[in-house]
Amino acid sequence: MLILRLFRFIRGYVAFSASQGFPERFVNLCRRFGIPLWNLKSREGGLTACTDCASYKKIRSVARRSGMKTRIVSKHGLGFLVNRYNRRIGLAAGAIIGIAVLIILSSRIWLIEVAGNNTVPSEKIISVFEQLGVTQGAPAERIKVDEIEKEASKLLPELSWLNINIDGCSAFIEVREASLAPETVEEDTPCNVVAARDGTIVELRPFRGTQEQKIGSAVLKGDLLISGMNENRDLSVSFCRAEGYVVARTEHKIEFRQAQSVMAFTVGEKNKGYIIRFLIFEIPIGKIPQNGFAEEKRLCINGVTLPLSITCVSEKILKEEKITLSEEKTAMLAKHEFFGLCVDEFRGLKTEKAEIKQNGGQISGMFTCLENIAEQQPMEIEEEMGGKTE
Repeated sequence: MLILRLFRFIRGYVAFSASQGFPERFVNLCRRFGIPLWNLKSREGGLTACTDCASYKKIRSVARRSGMKTRIVSKHGLGFLVNRYNRRIGLAAGAIIGIAVLIILSSRIWLIEVAGNNTVPSEKIISVFEQLGVTQGAPAERIKVDEIEKEASKLLPELSWLNINIDGCSAFIEVREASLAPETVEEDTPCNVVAARDGTIVELRPFRGTQEQKIGSAVLKGDLLISGMNENRDLSVSFCRAEGYVVARTEHKIEFRQAQSVMAFTVGEKNKGYIIRFLIFEIPIGKIPQNGFAEEKRLCINGVTLPLSITCVSEKILKEEKITLSEEKTAMLAKHEFFGLCVDEFRGLKTEKAEIKQNGGQISGMFTCLENIAEQQPMEIEEEMGGKTE
């Protein structure tokens, strides 16, 4: 039915009404002369129906023989539609240009996205692919994926794997970052395990070497915990790389004092300009600062990012001035800086006890922590051969 309706629309057809006379004779004569009728409906004193333009010319003779009068009710079809707008050239030209623009844009890259990166910035990855031809506005069919992937792998050694997929007007770049090779440790280098700071030993597990301290012993920084020198049964001495896990209860003291007068920067704008970008075209508006701060906003409709953006470029001015804080703000800033120091100091440690005192902008704390104080220290070995020391 859809194909039949499309065919009738292309050829054109009319809807007409016939009144008076003999409707049954009219329909029989139309059938005899091969005049197609559809949407045939009976009305009081007549009927309504549709037929194609060429057949309607034959209906007049049929109507006279059946004593009926026909009248066109409406006209339908492509020919009538064109005739209706034949004087509106601009509308037709706009439709043609719109279709041409749509065809061109549908074959271009609108959006470039990167996924799978954590440490390597997306801007750096996109910049490399733009050098290789994957840019906004580039024809999608001209992008040679295999060649671009090989060249990008050479320019981005931080990535172990990358892949680019062209899906419609979007280019999706999937990457996998390379893991750094672990530092090689010389297993044959003899060393001792010493205390990295003062504390009281809570747990001691020697993995290799000779244990020199006991649980509950108080040690100072640099004291020997596990020796890398082993005495054999034949009274000979062998050396190894001592390893172990030594947990000690340690004391940490952190102090911070916040001044009430501080130097602060205020940010202002001197010049501001705008850049309108559409694919590869750029339209500057106003004076664009050379080394300004750029903020880009893209046009999105129903979650689809279009290749149209507005970039605001402004020149920032930093002005340094001395300001005096209130007592409340001084205390809040001191507390913020103090706990920032605590985060850096106690990363990886377990805090058992904490005593914090604050007086305005001055804050101090005593902390009792459990931490691994084992630290490897290379041994200095002197070998005596024939009375000479090598």
